[in-house]
Amino acid sequence: MFESSQVRAARWKRGDPVKLYSLPVSLSVISALACSSSNVPDAASEAGPTSIDPGSTSNPDPDTGDAPTSAPGTTEPDPDTGTPADGSGAKFDVGGVTEVGKCETAAAGIYCEENVATECDGNGHVVSSGSCLPGICVTDVGCVVCLEGQYHCSGPRVMTCDANAAPPRWTEVDVCDPVAGEGCDQATGACEVLQPIGTNVVTGNYYQYANFPVGFSGYQGGFDVDSYGDLIYVTDFGGTHVDVYRVDILDSDQDGEAEPNQHPDNPDDNGPIEERTLEYVETINNVLVYDTGLIASEIYALEDRMFVSGTSITEYEFGVDGGSIVTSAPAWTFAGFGGNQGVFSQLGYDDLNQVWYASNEAGRRVLQHDAETDTWGIAFLFPDLAGDHMDGLEVVTDPNTGEPYVYVSDMTSDFIGQYRLDDEEGWVQANLFQYAGTVGESVEGMGFGALNHFWVTGYAALYEIGGGDLSTYTEPAPTG
Repeated sequence: MFESSQVRAARWKRGDPVKLYSLPVSLSVISALACSSSNVPDAASEAGPTSIDPGSTSNPDPDTGDAPTSAPGTTEPDPDTGTPADGSGAKFDVGGVTEVGKCETAAAGIYCEENVATECDGNGHVVSSGSCLPGICVTDVGCVVCLEGQYHCSGPRVMTCDANAAPPRWTEVDVCDPVAGEGCDQATGACEVLQPIGTNVVTGNYYQYANFPVGFSGYQGGFDVDSYGDLIYVTDFGGTHVDVYRVDILDSDQDGEAEPNQHPDNPDDNGPIEERTLEYVETINNVLVYDTGLIASEIYALEDRMFVSGTSITEYEFGVDGGSIVTSAPAWTFAGFGGNQGVFSQLGYDDLNQVWYASNEAGRRVLQHDAETDTWGIAFLFPDLAGDHMDGLEVVTDPNTGEPYVYVSDMTSDFIGQYRLDDEEGWVQANLFQYAGTVGESVEGMGFGALNHFWVTGYAALYEIGGGDLSTYTEPAPTG
């Protein structure tokens, strides 16, 4: 793909996670002449079509070309849960503002440090400073959504940057045909018949930390799961309600600190596994789940609501009867269990770019939503991970770099594939993590949250996995 010198000069470098706590983020949209900090959205403004709008800012405003004007969160997350202390509804901190401290001697203008834009008034004062995520910082310009020569994939659509617009904006150049196996290739800016991305070469490991079988500590079982804060949400086996549990970690080795990643096989945090407790909290009734004997749906949970997939993605606001449909699964999706087409059995949400991802058991492929046209496309395919079929999907933003990663698993959790959308190369396999635990444990639902770990439901248990090399991308790095 052609890339101008402007792209090379301004591109945000996404390297290894910085070994510092990420500071609070204040996502700013800076026009060609000025920059301003955004307000912090509450949970109701983060995801959903009626009261919230997931995916609405994955592309710029179609009329103005403006970059997204709100960030998923602005408060440093709890180091154990990853939940912002302000309860804003964002699951993860997504990189933060750095203190430039150079306006004292700088001329008036806009300056970039990494992907943070700071405007100086020329009199030694900072006018505004904020992260451009998910946009790009350009010196003397500020935050822009794209640069000349760049391509972008949004659902089935191929987008290119109209750098002549003021401000620059994405514009559609093609629409791919998912029925023919086509997907958008961001590297070439064209529709391609997609092939599996990545290998089966293991690059890291992770561990099991807890296993709660049905009947233990009040766990009633179920097939779909997600987590927010210290709460775990699980659909029941019958597909009629969602049970809520609270998980806690104890300082069982009595060293004065509860250590979520401590494991006898973990060389970076060696020691006995700290004891976990699980407590039943409540049942949320009248939730419609797609039940084919094996529940073919998934949960995405926030502070005050949750989304449940199946033949559609439906939003349920806690304490309010009924739900509202966000988007429906297209009929062209491969059939899930039961033979019915148009099913989302797995669900993930990129809370930085506000994009839904989904999949089902019948193909190792991840689907991506375009909110502007309410259409779905194929994002990428991945190799056989030795688990009979796909059965796990989650999106987690690295709290140290602001990089969203899509995690995939087969029906057993022996391996978790990690994928990211590279500006130049398109979708790439970043890592393949190997499960150092109970080999062959089934996966029927997979979510992320409590203790900065993944939570998985199998046929007869709820279990917790994470730590090891995987934790590099899911947890704030300790100061120093």
